[in-house]
Amino acid sequence: MSIIQMGEELIGHPSTAINELVKNAYDADADQCWVYTQYDKDPNRNFLIIKDNGLGMNAEILFGDWLRPSRSSKRDENQEKRKSIIYNRRYLGSKGIGRLAAMALGRYLTVISKQSKENSYNWIRIDREDFRVESLLDTIDFPGGKIKNYLELFNDEEILDASNLKANGNLINLLSNKPFSSFKEGTTIIIQDLDNSIRSLIEEEFNVKDIEQTAIFKSLRDLITPLQLNSKIQEDLLKSKIIEEELKIDNGTGTFELFYGINFIKNQIKGEVDFLPIEPSSILDHFDYRVFGKAFEDGSVNAKYLCRRFSKDEYEKLFNISSEFNLSNEESAVREIEGLSDLEIDSDTGVGEFYFDIRIYDLDSDAKDKMVEILKANGRREATTTFSKYLGLKISKNGFGVKPYGEEEHDWMGLGAKRVQKHIVTIGPNQIIGNIFLYSPQNDGLKEKTNREGFYESKEFINFKKIIAGILEETGRERAKYRLKHNLGRKTKNTLDRPDTEKFIQYILGHSKDEELISKTKQFVIETNDALDNMEGSLSFSQRLASLGTGLELVYHELSQPLSVLGGVKSSLEININKVEDNILKSTLLKRTQNMGGAIDLLEELKKSLQPAIGKSIPKIFKPAETFKKVCHLFEKVFEESSIILEIKNSSLNFEIKNYEYLFWVSFLNILNNAVYWLQFSEKERRVIIFEIDSDEIIISNTGPKIPEDDLDIIFEYGVTSKKEKNATGLGLSFTRNMLAPNGWQIWAENRVYGPAFHIKKIAS
Repeated sequence: MSIIQMGEELIGHPSTAINELVKNAYDADADQCWVYTQYDKDPNRNFLIIKDNGLGMNAEILFGDWLRPSRSSKRDENQEKRKSIIYNRRYLGSKGIGRLAAMALGRYLTVISKQSKENSYNWIRIDREDFRVESLLDTIDFPGGKIKNYLELFNDEEILDASNLKANGNLINLLSNKPFSSFKEGTTIIIQDLDNSIRSLIEEEFNVKDIEQTAIFKSLRDLITPLQLNSKIQEDLLKSKIIEEELKIDNGTGTFELFYGINFIKNQIKGEVDFLPIEPSSILDHFDYRVFGKAFEDGSVNAKYLCRRFSKDEYEKLFNISSEFNLSNEESAVREIEGLSDLEIDSDTGVGEFYFDIRIYDLDSDAKDKMVEILKANGRREATTTFSKYLGLKISKNGFGVKPYGEEEHDWMGLGAKRVQKHIVTIGPNQIIGNIFLYSPQNDGLKEKTNREGFYESKEFINFKKIIAGILEETGRERAKYRLKHNLGRKTKNTLDRPDTEKFIQYILGHSKDEELISKTKQFVIETNDALDNMEGSLSFSQRLASLGTGLELVYHELSQPLSVLGGVKSSLEININKVEDNILKSTLLKRTQNMGGAIDLLEELKKSLQPAIGKSIPKIFKPAETFKKVCHLFEKVFEESSIILEIKNSSLNFEIKNYEYLFWVSFLNILNNAVYWLQFSEKERRVIIFEIDSDEIIISNTGPKIPEDDLDIIFEYGVTSKKEKNATGLGLSFTRNMLAPNGWQIWAENRVYGPAFHIKKIAS
C-alpha cells in the first residue's frame, strides 16, 4: 500500500504526474520528448504515452533501482556529481518517487526502455491493483524481461492475457508510426485504463478547438517555458550589465524539445494526429511594462524597467532596491497572509541569488483592443478569457516550472488582498505573466515538498516572497506614475457634470414665442431632471455596493491576524489558569475563557461565511447548499428574532456545480434579503424558507406573501420593487440576473401554493 500512497496520494494533480515523467526524460539527457493522450468513450481504449530519446535503462537499472521506491542514482551530496552524463544538466529529481507518478494516472503501466548498444528492449508491466493487498512487496510478480519487437507487448494474446489486458488497435497503430516507431534508445511509458481524474480533464476539453487552451498543454507549456526563457533572460541581464557571466544549467550543447498530441485534434489534410511543439506564447513579446533583474543573497535587487505602453512615450531605467526595504516590516503583509507574522526575519535570507522576469499588461479598453488583435480573438471577452490562461507568476528550478505557483495557485503572493490596501501601486494578479528563475545549489535553501506541490513554508520561503513583493511594489510605483501622467484609469473630470437645463430653457425663450413649444420644452426638461435624479440615486447605491464589496474583502483578510492572536491568548490563559490554586477563582476564570472561545468561534464562522463573497477569479467545484448555509449564517439573528425556520432538503446536500461561487453567494444573499423582508408581512403561523435541488434546478422558496401575478415577469427588471420602504431601489434581483446570465445561468420566479419560489438553472447550450 505504500506504493499506492506514494504514487496516487502524493501527486495532487494529473498534470503534476505527467510533468514528473517529462522531468525524468530531461534528466536522462533526452533531446526530445513526446506526450500523447488518447480519449475514447470506452475507458478500456484510453491511454497515455510519454516517450523520450534519452539514454534509456538497461535491465539492471529497470529491474533494480527503478523498482525500489526512494532509491535514486541522482542523489549525491557532491553537487557537481548531481548532473547528467552527456549534457551536464542539473538533475530535476533526486527523491526517487517521480517514477511512481504514473501510479496517479492509470491502472496499467508498461515501461519499455533501451540503451543504444542493446539489441533488445527491456520491458516491465505493472498492474496497480496488485498493490491493493495486505502483503509484502516481494510476493508480487511483475511481468517483464527482454523482447525484440516491443509491439508484441500489445498484440500478443498470451502476453496480454497475463496482464488481463485486451489488444487496443488505436494504440498499436500509433506505436507503429512516427515518432514512436523510431526507437533506437530511450524510454517509452504507456499507461492504460486511465483514472477518472485525467479522463475528466480530457472530457471537459473535448470540444476545444485550440489545443493550446487544453489543461495538459498549458501545464506542459508552464513546465518548459522557463527552460526556453532561461538563456534569453541571461542574455538580457548580460546586455544590461546586471550580471557579468551566464549561469549555465547544462554544458550548452544540448536542447530539449517537448511535443504534445491528442487524438481529437488532427491534421485535416493528412487525417493524422499532429504533435505540436510546446513553446512560449507570443503574448510575452507584447507586454506594456517589464521588469527583469537579479536578487542578491542579502535580499537586495538590481533590475531594469521597460515601459512600452505607448509607442510615442517608451522609456527604460535601471533601479536598485535595498535589502532594508525588501526585508522590512513594510512588506509584512506577505507574512500575515501565510499566518507567519511572528517569524523572525534577519538579514541572512537563506534564499541565495536568483533572476526574475516579470511582464505586466494593462486592462484599459485600448489595451484590451490591442490584445484582441494579438490573440486573434473575437472581441474583448474572448481575448480576456484567452489571456487569463497565460497569467501567473511562475517559479522554475534549474529550468523547469515548480508547481503550483502561477498555475493551480494563481495568486500565491496575495496580490488580490494587497490591492485592497494599496490599490494604485499594487499590480493585480490578473495582469502578470512572470517567471522567477532558481538554480542549484544557489537556491537549495528553498526545499521542495515531496509531492512536488510547492516549497515548504520556511523562513527562506517567507524571505523569498518578501523580496518578490518588494520588486512588485517598486515596479507598481513606477507604473502608477506613468499611468497618472497619461490619465489612465481615471475618468475625465467633467464626464458626470449635468447639462445646464435652465440655460437651455432661456435659449428657447429667447428664440421663440411659441407657447406650445415652450410648454413642451419645460415639461421635457422636468422629466429629464427627474430621470437624472433617479440615475444619480442608483449610481450612489451602486457605489455603496462596490464599497461594501471592497470592505468585505478587507474585513475578511484583516480578521485573520486578530483571530490568530486571540486564539493564542486564550490558550495561554487556559495554561496559566490551571496553575491557580483557588478553585472558585479558577472556575470563574475558566468560564470567562470559555466565553472568549465561543466568541472566537463565532468570528471564525463569520469569516468563513464571507469567503465566497471575495469573488475568486477561477471557477471551482462547490456545493450550492454549503454556500447557502454560509449566507444564512449572516441572517441568524434576524431568523431568531422573526421566528423564521430554515429547511434545507437532504437531497440537495451533495449536489455540486463548477462555477464562480461568489455569483451564487450574492444571488442567495439578494433572494434571502427579499424573503426575510416579506416574511415579516406573512399571516401564516409558520415562517419558513426552503432550499432544495430538483432536476439540477436550485429552488429557494418561502411561506411569505405571493408575488402579484402581474409582477412575476418584471421583478427582475431594473428599478422594479414592491417593498414598502423609501430607500428600496429594485436593484437586488436585477443585479442578480445580470450577474448570472453572462455566466450561463437563468433565474425566474413562480408562485407556489404556500408562497413565492425562485429558480436558478443552467442555460441549455
